[in-house]
Amino acid sequence: MSVRVVRVETPEQRAAMTAIRMAVFVEEQKVAAEREMDALDDDPATVHVLALGDDGTPLGTARLLPPHRAGEPAHVGRVAVGAVARGEGVGAQLMTALEAEALDRFGVVADGVRTVSVELSAQEQALGFYARLGYVARPERYLDEAIWHRDAVKVVTAPA
Repeated sequence: MSVRVVRVETPEQRAAMTAIRMAVFVEEQKVAAEREMDALDDDPATVHVLALGDDGTPLGTARLLPPHRAGEPAHVGRVAVGAVARGEGVGAQLMTALEAEALDRFGVVADGVRTVSVELSAQEQALGFYARLGYVARPERYLDEAIWHRDAVKVVTAPA
């Protein structure tokens, strides 16, 4: 499956992003609809991405939040892939796109290497997926919307 990841910039892309999140989180996982979309979605510092199939069909979405303070990790969240595209590498492509964005926007250069820490709140059922991408889960677990989660972090690097 050929997939391209684009930044959400148009009302149509925003509607597609919202539809995917509602289908995955609200319909499938029973997250409260009023809690799924939040003020961070409208923050100009938030970057939303959308994975599109060959024919332009929206397949998945995710968002990147800036660090709360200098030196803290950027945060990836709301990673959602529609049921028809799961297992096709769409989630990994969304993550790769947001990691590159985090490096570009928040990376620090030292000794010729650009580095940024990226953190996420992973549902426990998705920990294997994130581990394959290099994320290390912290041992503490917590309930969020009645779903067990663990925070995970990855240091992303690239030549400066």
